[in-house]
Amino acid sequence: MTNHPASPWSDSLQQQTRQAIEEMPLTPDGRLHFKHSTLGYASATLEDLCNDRLVLRSKTGCGDYVFDGIDALLQAGWAVD
Repeated sequence: MTNHPASPWSDSLQQQTRQAIEEMPLTPDGRLHFKHSTLGYASATLEDLCNDRLVLRSKTGCGDYVFDGIDALLQAGWAVD
C-alpha cells in the first residue's frame, strides 16, 4: 500500500468520505465509489462495508486495496468520489 504523509483532499471531502463510509448510502450499483490522485478510481461494495471490511477494488483491474479503517484509507490518499 502506498504511504502518503497527508491526504491531498480537502478537510470537507475527507469528512464527506467518513460520513459516506459510516452511513453506507444506498447506490444503484451497490458500491461506494472512491478516487485517488495517482492511483485512479476504485469502489467498495456495500456488502463489504456492512461486514466491516474496508476493501477498495480498482476500476482498472490493478488489484485491491485493503485498509484497517477510515483513517488509514484517508492517509493513503483515497476519498469518496
